[in-house]
Amino acid sequence: MIFVHGFLHGDPHPGNILVSIEGQGGFSLVLLDHGICKKLDEVFRLEYCQLWKALILLDSRKIQHLAERFGVGKYYRYLPIIFSGRTIDSKSGIGKGMLVEEQKKLKQHLKALKMEDISSFMESLPSNFLIILRTDELLRSTVSKLGASKWVRLLTYGKYASLGLSPKSNPCSGLTSFALYTRLIGNIEYILLRLTIGVMNLVLWMEKLKRCLNKFYGKMSAAGKGMSTLFFNIYFKM
Repeated sequence: MIFVHGFLHGDPHPGNILVSIEGQGGFSLVLLDHGICKKLDEVFRLEYCQLWKALILLDSRKIQHLAERFGVGKYYRYLPIIFSGRTIDSKSGIGKGMLVEEQKKLKQHLKALKMEDISSFMESLPSNFLIILRTDELLRSTVSKLGASKWVRLLTYGKYASLGLSPKSNPCSGLTSFALYTRLIGNIEYILLRLTIGVMNLVLWMEKLKRCLNKFYGKMSAAGKGMSTLFFNIYFKM
């Protein structure tokens, strides 16, 4: 709804979500309590889709540019932390959380923040953003309780952000072929996004493997030197 249609339900907690046995695939979701609902303007919707693609790929330049568009350019470094739980220069894979070193560095940054900075950040956010933050927090909680991983949630966001950026068909045209073309473009964007994430995770895994092998080699070398020393001591004593 948010990424493709620009419609925001601001209170999607489990009590406001029903599952119906009717609909495509044998079920459909029914949302209750429309007291906090909003139609996002097209510019904001597209920029929000771009933001999520940039967050998943950790494109710092794009994140900074979009943060300036949202009026929080000064605090662009904190957007990945708020939405994806990673720092803007994180070396961990998507959905993996922060490394210990990154957590220490973040704590130092947060200590330098003043109460005025936090107030300034919240006041600078567009009203749409504040409702989205509430919705996102509720979705995180629900997804977690259903047992889905953080990786699945973020990848789903990336998928629909890609679909939301694909050309939209004119509902009055009735051109089914163009609708199929639009969906195809969105799916291709999503596949490319997954491939990019896969390559990034592979590189991170190879770097981690390299560190482990270097550590193992260091221990083996130290053990080898120890054995050599022991052997020579025994030999000369004999």
